[in-house]
Amino acid sequence: MRLARLAVVVLVASCGRYGFDPLGDAADACAAEHMELGPWSPPTPMVALNSSVEDDDPTPSDDGRELYFTSPRPGTLGKADIWRVRRDSTLLAWGPVEHVLELSSTDNENTPELSSDGLTMWFVSDRPGGMGQDDIWVTTRADLGSPWATPSNVSELDTPALERGPSVFLSGLAMMFHSDRPGGKGKTDFWITTRNRVTDRWSPPVPLDSVNTTGDELRGWVSPCGLEMYYQADRGSGMDFYRVHRDSVDEPFGPERAIPELSDPAYDQDLRLSPDRRHAVFSSQRSGAGDLYEAFR
Repeated sequence: MRLARLAVVVLVASCGRYGFDPLGDAADACAAEHMELGPWSPPTPMVALNSSVEDDDPTPSDDGRELYFTSPRPGTLGKADIWRVRRDSTLLAWGPVEHVLELSSTDNENTPELSSDGLTMWFVSDRPGGMGQDDIWVTTRADLGSPWATPSNVSELDTPALERGPSVFLSGLAMMFHSDRPGGKGKTDFWITTRNRVTDRWSPPVPLDSVNTTGDELRGWVSPCGLEMYYQADRGSGMDFYRVHRDSVDEPFGPERAIPELSDPAYDQDLRLSPDRRHAVFSSQRSGAGDLYEAFR
């Protein structure tokens, strides 16, 4: 399915924003993705979430009231598990860190991704039941207060290679992830898959050639309407953050632009934004161990 057909769908569906409502309907919300926003504030560590070990893969819910991340901190069942913090309002501090046991295993879990309504989660694991090193799994819950169901493998996206970092956009009808499967330009590249309905299987993934290079591209985030993309890459100065933009989902992404105010000589990774692109969370080794950081604009 071509993304041109998805563009019609997204203009009549909610883009699920919080903290920013341009004119009130979805068409205007998508038009807001053409806005050039200002620079980011200096990143600050999320002290209440960080531990003495490597914490990474932060993923906030669209309403800003939940944040999931991965960590091998004490209590972890395997290499790294999924953890969570919650709060009743974005004006409040985060509550205590919770171990999400129903999504964790004695293997490795990473890169969780929430749907806009917070009722579906995709994540990556090398647990039995997949095909390769890391594969994409999915789980759902009845409401925001319910536990997550037993995860199932998204078998149509599996290969013996690595699949990681799902980012779902266009109201759940498109997904981007990174993989070192054959058919890309280099090491680890971005791939796109789509579906006609949220109950359908995903289409065979195709490489995102307008962004991929012979180097590594990792852990991308695509804005709700698919017009802007943020990701990490090593362009010769270490792993830093970049972004690309396009005027419509029918077009390739434009030139890559660095985000110097979020980048550091240390290893930076796992950038995730709020739907309005005004709040960013990521992981960085700038403080020594991998810690979670946030910035605003």
